[in-house]
Amino acid sequence: MINPNELKVLIVCEESQTTTIEFRKLGFQAYSNDIKDCSGGFPQYHLKMDCFEAIERIKPTLLIGHPPCTFLSYVANNNWTDTIRTSKRIEAAKFFMDLYNTNVKYICLENPLGIMSKLFRKSDQEIHPYYFGEMQVKRTCLWLRNLPLLHYSLNNTLFDVKTSCEKPNPVHSWINKKGKQKREYYINVYNTDEAYRSKSFKAISEAMAKQWGYYICQQP
Repeated sequence: MINPNELKVLIVCEESQTTTIEFRKLGFQAYSNDIKDCSGGFPQYHLKMDCFEAIERIKPTLLIGHPPCTFLSYVANNNWTDTIRTSKRIEAAKFFMDLYNTNVKYICLENPLGIMSKLFRKSDQEIHPYYFGEMQVKRTCLWLRNLPLLHYSLNNTLFDVKTSCEKPNPVHSWINKKGKQKREYYINVYNTDEAYRSKSFKAISEAMAKQWGYYICQQP
């Protein structure tokens, strides 16, 4: 078993430090990593360097990665005849797989629904922030190694307590050219800043810290 203050956690591609802060609150040795300066207010816990160098330096037991999704998601799929975008997708997919194949025992990689479900495998879990009580809709896919699924409950039951809030209503909806209904939610419509839209949700980060942190500490 591992004491919480001995568990080393590295959150890769996280300048916001949202997840790092939640792990730190519980006493874990958590560090954020990005090639950018951190915006979370704790530069002493931020490794501004190549992520693989950070992994070698920290030697984490738990790695949580947020590989850039610009070229991995299904957004702008109609533009994939562009050879430059195709080469960028190949590069992004390699980075994703290099992270997953690092010598770290417990791993979670997070991304929107995208090409990795075909190039690698289907994600282990799909979640939304509102599953954990945060009023946002954003499908998030998790690829896990040696970790349990994040627990949540959409309803109160005899054996479980509801963790979710009501699903927010879309602020805009339309029918696309293929006849499918499309919906836009608050985070997508009113903020076009890529860094803002890619920040981790506090509720999900808190669930990761509480559930996975203590799960790992309890393992023999």
